[in-house]
Amino acid sequence: MSEKRMIISYVHDSPLHESLETDYRSPERLLRLGFTDVVIADQMSGCLYGMNESLISRINAAGDAGLGVWLMDDLFTLPVDSEAGCPGKESSWEATAKAIRDVIEKVPSIRGMVFRYGETFSSPDSNYKRIDLLKCQCIDCSSIDEITRRRKVIEFLETVVCREMGKRCILRLWDLGEDGIHANRNLQAKVLKKWAGDPRFFVSVKHTMTDYWRHQPWNPTIQNEGPPRLIEFQCEREYEFIGILPNWQGIEWSQGPVECGERGRTGLANKQPLDWVGSWVLPLGGGWSKRHAKSELWADMNLHAAIALTKDPHCDVSDVLSDWLSDNGIPKEAQGLFEKSPELILRLRYLDVWRLLNNQYWMPAENWFRDDNFVPGACAHIANTVAENGMEDLLKSERALASAMARSHLAEAESLPVCEHTEFIIGSYQWAVDFAEWTEEIWSILLSNAPLNRSTCKEILLQRLSDNPIPPLSVMD
Repeated sequence: MSEKRMIISYVHDSPLHESLETDYRSPERLLRLGFTDVVIADQMSGCLYGMNESLISRINAAGDAGLGVWLMDDLFTLPVDSEAGCPGKESSWEATAKAIRDVIEKVPSIRGMVFRYGETFSSPDSNYKRIDLLKCQCIDCSSIDEITRRRKVIEFLETVVCREMGKRCILRLWDLGEDGIHANRNLQAKVLKKWAGDPRFFVSVKHTMTDYWRHQPWNPTIQNEGPPRLIEFQCEREYEFIGILPNWQGIEWSQGPVECGERGRTGLANKQPLDWVGSWVLPLGGGWSKRHAKSELWADMNLHAAIALTKDPHCDVSDVLSDWLSDNGIPKEAQGLFEKSPELILRLRYLDVWRLLNNQYWMPAENWFRDDNFVPGACAHIANTVAENGMEDLLKSERALASAMARSHLAEAESLPVCEHTEFIIGSYQWAVDFAEWTEEIWSILLSNAPLNRSTCKEILLQRLSDNPIPPLSVMD
């Protein structure tokens, strides 16, 4: 079975920035790494009305190299002047069916199409609009409940893409929070009952219960019955310093999240889909920021883990990391340090005190720091709540511990034998120290000024960054 699993590459561009320049778009490199498939068009650029010569050329190049090609879009994507756009109008489904047929007729060599719903990005082309079929409450669809809407998507895509056009179709179950179809086993089971059994129809879910944070249980829907299933893995970790810091995910993906009490009970070694057809891997991208890391090294480290675990979910990830170090000319003495990087990330990014006060799956630590931004409203809320509960000293000691851990890891990095990546490795650990010490100080300032409103908190953060910049970080507007 392992050799038959698809390993799909998808570079996730930010909706707010230019497309990422990376060799992870090179078909030849993807093949060498072990990928079997690639996503060429995504929900930013779209494909339903965007089949230009440039896109067709990229599709042909990937196919000629030996990769299976997938095209992706959001439901509904429609011409901006179309009256269609809600699930209550048959014209919405008819227009989408025609657009799907047109795409496949233009590029019949593609392996399949990918659709998601539950979140939509605006089309970069002003001639088209995207409508969230779950949120529309117009008169035509206000009586259609969410389960019916979702079931209609299953029936529609299986019929049009798989049966009529003879292609594979992936439905990315993509809604937010812990109560949606992505994480809720019962809701997902109810909706997927409408699957008519075509083996070319797949569903795809993240390995985490909600989003790519820590403090996330292994997605409870992974072993649901129903269509064949893919699992999604993000290598650069958008919420955890977007590739600036080492953040080894191999052990988490293999054995489950230790912070959730699941180590050795979940992960791919213990909880695979009943019909697992492969993995959807994000080498780079995710989130809303541009790239800041000077190297793809840390993303590449996780990429190799995702590929190895897809091929053999019972592999020893310590061996995977060892092989990756050797392949990249990094001294073997670095292994122990890199294997401890998940502990450092937990200390830097998350707040144990906040989890005691408000244990939440969606946005752990209130998302006080997102991508490359401090979030003033979240920071104010945390500071106020901690102060109200008389737990200021606990938070301060927690941040001091993060600083001490970061300094210890930096000392280890500096003691490693020199290699071609030495400058980037030491720079990463130095940045971790800078972030830890900066945030240790800022939390002390915020707590001493509580209670805070968002505006005052923002002023404090901006002033602190002005006095002591920590590139590339900024404050969210």
